[in-house]
Amino acid sequence: MVERTVVVGFGNLLMGDDGVGIHVVRSLAERGLPRGAEAVDGGVASLEILGSLLDAGRIIIVDALAGGGEPGSVYRLTPADLGQAETSPGFSLHDFTLPQTLALLARTASLPPIVIYGVEPAGMDPGLELSPPVAVAAGRVADLIIADLEDCFDA
Repeated sequence: MVERTVVVGFGNLLMGDDGVGIHVVRSLAERGLPRGAEAVDGGVASLEILGSLLDAGRIIIVDALAGGGEPGSVYRLTPADLGQAETSPGFSLHDFTLPQTLALLARTASLPPIVIYGVEPAGMDPGLELSPPVAVAAGRVADLIIADLEDCFDA
């Protein structure tokens, strides 16, 4: 049984689909998480937020991820998967990429188990709403995370 799982959503709510991680963690907070799990709005500060969560038993990250799929595609990855794609220029939608953040933290501390849910954006235009395919994917990711948490805390 994992002591504490933190679900972190990253993104910029002002840039349409880039805010998908924030939309997912807000949805999870509204739905209610199992005891021992918490949802955190990470904004665009991956290094700062993840660095403060190294004492968690497990971290689940949700972010927009340009992986080359159709808009709304959902990717379930590990930090090792991101490390393989670190040289891809379009992989991250933030200034300090998630692979760079995780690699830096791994050099300075022991990382807890991490699962990453990435959602392929349809667009990054200014706006507060998610595109239709990303909104559907956000709901699917929230359901997947709830299932992950139930498996973790019921074990």
